[in-house]
Amino acid sequence: MTAYQRSAAKTIQPLPNGGDPVVVALLGLAGESGAALTAYKKHLRDGPAHPEFRARMREELGDVLWYLSTVAHQLNLDLAELATANLSKIADRWRPTPAPAIPFDADLDPPEQLPRHADFTFTVTRNADGREVSVLTCDGQQVGDPITDASHVADGYNFHDLFHLSYAAVLGWSPVMRALLKRKRRSNPQTDLAEDGGRAIAIEEGISALVFAYASRHEYLDGKNHVDNDVLDTIQGMVAHLEVSAHRTADWEQAILTGFTAWRTLRRLGGGTVRLDLDAQTLTVLDPGSSPRKESSAVTTFRAAVSDLHRAKDASYGNSWKRRGEQISIMANIARKVDRLNIVATKLEIAVDENTIDTAVDLYVYTLKYLSYLADIDRAAIPDLPAQRPGDTWSDGPKGFENLLTAADLSPLEAIDHEPISTLVTAIDRTFADLERCFSSTGASAPTERRARLAGALASDALRLIAALQATQADLYKQFLTTWHHVNSQQTVQPANRRLELLPPRWPNLPDVGSQSGTLRETSRQT
Repeated sequence: MTAYQRSAAKTIQPLPNGGDPVVVALLGLAGESGAALTAYKKHLRDGPAHPEFRARMREELGDVLWYLSTVAHQLNLDLAELATANLSKIADRWRPTPAPAIPFDADLDPPEQLPRHADFTFTVTRNADGREVSVLTCDGQQVGDPITDASHVADGYNFHDLFHLSYAAVLGWSPVMRALLKRKRRSNPQTDLAEDGGRAIAIEEGISALVFAYASRHEYLDGKNHVDNDVLDTIQGMVAHLEVSAHRTADWEQAILTGFTAWRTLRRLGGGTVRLDLDAQTLTVLDPGSSPRKESSAVTTFRAAVSDLHRAKDASYGNSWKRRGEQISIMANIARKVDRLNIVATKLEIAVDENTIDTAVDLYVYTLKYLSYLADIDRAAIPDLPAQRPGDTWSDGPKGFENLLTAADLSPLEAIDHEPISTLVTAIDRTFADLERCFSSTGASAPTERRARLAGALASDALRLIAALQATQADLYKQFLTTWHHVNSQQTVQPANRRLELLPPRWPNLPDVGSQSGTLRETSRQT
């Protein structure tokens, strides 16, 4: 682009009477942009009767580029630098920070870390003055003081600690929660002062109030997938001197939307319990009928159905899912499922031979199987799997998968409100993109621990999508559960040569664990 700008500058014509060259270039840019709009208008109006559309657009966009280059030249700006800066800005706005880079306290002892997993309960009561207050507890211990709305109207701000929890979950940052939970980083006096001290706490409270005021003018973000850039830019300015400034604008948007999704539910219910999962970057409102960490029938049934699905497929296909290795077999199969889910995100019909529930469950199964594969490479990277005898493997047969399924947190299935399907699919795509970057074209790969973290995050993303699909594809979800629970209760998995005799009339779409060739998404799009 630099070469183009230099060549274009040589064609700039001098202005008579000493006119302002910047104004002339800007007017030209506006005029040529209008010409491009006119050309497209004719294309919309005339359709195929306007055969020169592409040639005309090529010419008009070329003129736009010339004037853009001229404006940059007149202002002594390098067009290539502008393009690079713009790409960086776009990445900051729309691409969240990879999950493993979120925590700011990973190298500290647990007493100085934000909790990775915890349940927080908001209980509404009245104080001695008769005012409604919200009391926050964690593991039965009160966290902070009772909070009122501190307003002339009852607007639900007494639940605003949810926003601090969402900052902790999504950003790995919350000076407020560090203070309330007594997890300040006192081992480093400078960090304790500058990052966990009163000024940082005041800034976080200010952000919560700022966003709440904005949300109150936009239906408390109900149905919104994005936050206005002006709000996000203001927040970035407020935290510019703090560690959280390392995170992107997209991270703040995710944290805000996550917090308000939970807030709307708690406000409607008049309180409740939320589950924080910093590893998965989620904040989930639990069903009011379920006690913390107590498994519901919805979770039990899902776990049984997925276990039986996997056992049936393992009996039929064995280890073919990993036969050609991590990239050609395992990652390619995961990529195909991610790409099919992206069809949902773009509001196109899913493949006729596979419904969305099947695809989401397949993705969840594949990611757990992938984790069992990584455990064979480095068991320390998968703490949910216990030690076993030398020579034994976790990825052969169902035992590794079932251990991981048993240890998995399936609480999203108990949640009441869910994020939009498009948002969840976008999260899956982003996590998988981070996982793809673990592999280079030369065959080198990122450390097993990093791949395992991203695979775990992908499993969590898939589970959240499955939970949301319970509402939008309730009949198909019920059919999936009924089919596989039926298999579990009435028959025993037999060797592959007898499977077809035992299956119910409808064979659900199982993970295609047959071998693949090619690489990742390029391969998946051909299947």
